[in-house]
Amino acid sequence: MRRYAVIGLLALVILATSCVMLRTCWARMVPAIASTGGRELHIRLPDEGRTHLQKDQRWAADQLGPSTGTLGSHGCLVSSVAMACSDLGVKLTPKELNERLKKNDGFLPQGWVVWNAIPRVTDQKLTAEYHPASSHKVMDKALEQGAYPVVKYFLIGGIQHWCVIVGKDGLEYLARDPLRDDKEPVKLSELTAKIYAVRVIRRVE
Repeated sequence: MRRYAVIGLLALVILATSCVMLRTCWARMVPAIASTGGRELHIRLPDEGRTHLQKDQRWAADQLGPSTGTLGSHGCLVSSVAMACSDLGVKLTPKELNERLKKNDGFLPQGWVVWNAIPRVTDQKLTAEYHPASSHKVMDKALEQGAYPVVKYFLIGGIQHWCVIVGKDGLEYLARDPLRDDKEPVKLSELTAKIYAVRVIRRVE
């Protein structure tokens, strides 16, 4: 009996690992763009001079939406969006944004953000643009208009991760990364060579 329990446990571990690998491979099949490029610009948007860290003890243990993860383990996107919202005048910590999204149908079951919920949680002051394909043109236009691109890349090990773009120096995008406690924005190219998704947080016109 014990032998069958061990075999069953191993089967579950193998299945779970396979699912994670399949999801990561599928995500990486999306066309990516280089982390540098587009037009040469020199823009620095307001960014409050600090980074909302997803592992901040004030919210790291909070459940991320309805998922089994926490802000500390899987809250990079919420933390990045909270920074963009705050920079655009709607002051929110990751904890506050997480709670507002929970109350306004702002999450899918696995903890993914529902983008059309952003106006509801910002009193209709901000909106989020979903772009099906990554584009330097979209990022550059957003920065020129005072909007904040939020971009996805992969950490070592194939883990999906998000950060917010707060400026550009030449061809180098400048980022606030919720896993790094840097005093100044860092070059996106220091974090990743490729971008796999772009969303834009902007004021409602």
